[in-house]
Amino acid sequence: MQTSTPDHTSAKQAMMPQLVVVSIFWLGLLLVASWVKPDYSHMSQYISEINATGTTAAGVLGWVGFVPFAIVVLSFLVSARSRVRVEGISALGYALLFFYPFAYLGAALAPCDAGCPIDGSASQTIHNWIGILSYLGFAAGTLLLAFTPRAHWVLRIVFVLLAIIIGLGFFIMPTENLEPVRGAIQRYLEIAQLAVFWLLLGITRKHSSNE
Repeated sequence: MQTSTPDHTSAKQAMMPQLVVVSIFWLGLLLVASWVKPDYSHMSQYISEINATGTTAAGVLGWVGFVPFAIVVLSFLVSARSRVRVEGISALGYALLFFYPFAYLGAALAPCDAGCPIDGSASQTIHNWIGILSYLGFAAGTLLLAFTPRAHWVLRIVFVLLAIIIGLGFFIMPTENLEPVRGAIQRYLEIAQLAVFWLLLGITRKHSSNE
């Protein structure tokens, strides 16, 4: 019979505050965007459009919003790595989660053009490729986490479902017919990505003879 040990409990306790900070910071970005950019629409605009070239507070929101958020997420992923029991292919899956903070750094360093079109400036082209790599890389990483040794079967199914949601959502989001709600779709995808981080609590290491 598997039982939680002090080490297992402390691993979760160490991760929880960081997860709370990551979640609140993400929500804060959305709220600040609504305050600083009254014309910004969470329903129809991508989150990267907060920092779109030529828009209100462009550049500033990237450096004081996207970059710090990326650092917070990166710090969480680095510190949590020793606390989760990923091995082999699931360890590769965990590594692919680093595409999430990479995407936010990319949104700051290679901002999209106003409207975030498929075709545009060199910065927009780089931005698009970063988006492709980050979303598909994260989806693949989430799928591989389903192979975490001794993970509960329910957790495995949830990882697979989230991987499908994130992967398919990325392809659906830019379709022309869904342009009026593409921002809302992306918010759901971001919530799914944050859920993956929270689910890491379910695969923390257990230091016991019956691990």
